[in-house]
Amino acid sequence: MKRIKKFYREHRVFTILMAIILVCIVIISTILIQCFYVGKGTDKYGDRLEGIEEHQISDSKISDYKVNLANNAKVKTVDLSIEGRIVYIKVTYETNCSLEEAESIAAKSLEGFTEDEQGFYDFNLTLEKAATNTSDGFLISGAHNKNGSGVSWNNNREVEATTETNED
Repeated sequence: MKRIKKFYREHRVFTILMAIILVCIVIISTILIQCFYVGKGTDKYGDRLEGIEEHQISDSKISDYKVNLANNAKVKTVDLSIEGRIVYIKVTYETNCSLEEAESIAAKSLEGFTEDEQGFYDFNLTLEKAATNTSDGFLISGAHNKNGSGVSWNNNREVEATTETNED
């Protein structure tokens, strides 16, 4: 014990700094362990999916939705997937479909889901039409928020041709 007291008296600053460093190492280690190891094995969505069991969209409803939308003469293919509380819908249109018609068909197709489902899920719509010799085609996306009433489309204005001038 006398040796410890003697060492402390001779190296007081060093001893205090080492104690502070040890405390910091313990605190940093605790924080790192909590960040990387605590919470492992839990759902990646946390508690954001609470109540999803009461609002499940059945496989038969998904297939009925796809069939009803694909029965439209202007629709080529329909893909639908559900990730958490977001329903992703991708619709590919025939070459004779205009952008306005495509938006209208997609927005109207959401009526295939009940108000309860529309109030629980967010819908992400992707509309695509291949380019041809006579048209440029389009690829746009829209979103229907669970708290919203309509579909918000991204900027879908036609691209205007620009002319470059060389001023020398």
